[in-house]
Amino acid sequence: MAEYGRLPERDRAVAVDIRNPAFEGYGLRDLSGHRKKVNAVAWNCDGRRLASGAADRSIRVWTVEPHCPVAKSERADAEYSSHSDAVTYIEWRPDHPDVLASCSNSKTDTNIRFHDARTNKQTAAVPLSNEKNQVLSWSLDGVSLVVSCSSDELVFIDTRKMRKQRQWGLSGHTKLSEVRWGPTQGHLTMALDDGTVRIAPLAKLDSPIWRLNSHASHTTCLAYSRDYKYLASGGSDALVSLWEMEEMICLRTYSRPDQSVRTLSFSHDANWLAYCSEDGYGTIDVVSTQTGDLASTLNLKSYCETVAWCPSAPVLAFAGDETKEGYGAVSIWAPPKATS
Repeated sequence: MAEYGRLPERDRAVAVDIRNPAFEGYGLRDLSGHRKKVNAVAWNCDGRRLASGAADRSIRVWTVEPHCPVAKSERADAEYSSHSDAVTYIEWRPDHPDVLASCSNSKTDTNIRFHDARTNKQTAAVPLSNEKNQVLSWSLDGVSLVVSCSSDELVFIDTRKMRKQRQWGLSGHTKLSEVRWGPTQGHLTMALDDGTVRIAPLAKLDSPIWRLNSHASHTTCLAYSRDYKYLASGGSDALVSLWEMEEMICLRTYSRPDQSVRTLSFSHDANWLAYCSEDGYGTIDVVSTQTGDLASTLNLKSYCETVAWCPSAPVLAFAGDETKEGYGAVSIWAPPKATS
């Protein structure tokens, strides 16, 4: 088995409890550079670049070799400082490895910003209303972007003309917490505070085709597997529900967290699901989608805001609040490089 280099001489941000031989030999390394809490991480579609957005108003783009030794120093290839407030959400275009969209959950910075990693520049900024922008999701063909706002409205952006297409508001007293494009080009999936997940056609968002009763209380987050075979939802009831999309049935639930589930992500082959809860400072569990077994636990010393599996390798990125260390760190949980 390959050996890792020496870890940094500081208190590590995470302790890993390896419980499954499938993860034997995995290690950790940090990507340092942000000066404040990291709110979002996201891989591009080919898994070669990792972007991070933070409270220091910057976006950093890293070219990451997932199988490098832990001791290898990392440096951001680019830093974008176009936002005037904290960067809270980032999303790469699903069909283009160089195009990135971002937003700030701030009434003073309401532009949806687009960057191109080839030129390391902002390419467009689409102004929205004075509502806070919370979640972004690209259409499967990369032509449109949907933005979830704090007013429980969805704004659709045409990324060819870089302007708003239309706006839709949720009726009644139900609140919208997250939206994901899918499972097809013509559908949106919405997480609501009544514990349901609704999947509706774009033409009739008020008339969902499926209404999944996923949670006893607020549905907080959503994730699709890359092939859209599975849908996972997290809730404030400390449950994660795993749905099989072809039959539209709930395969199983995971209930280890003691607090609300904050974020979740599928591995590239959909065999593993990682999710983070708010118990203690934060705990990331990695579970099998096939057996339901808990494979590994990462006990964090700071709150985890976001987790993201690489789309081309069994590598997990996560980040959160590292204020005690005086900076925001992005962590990579990755296997060692095989020795020849």
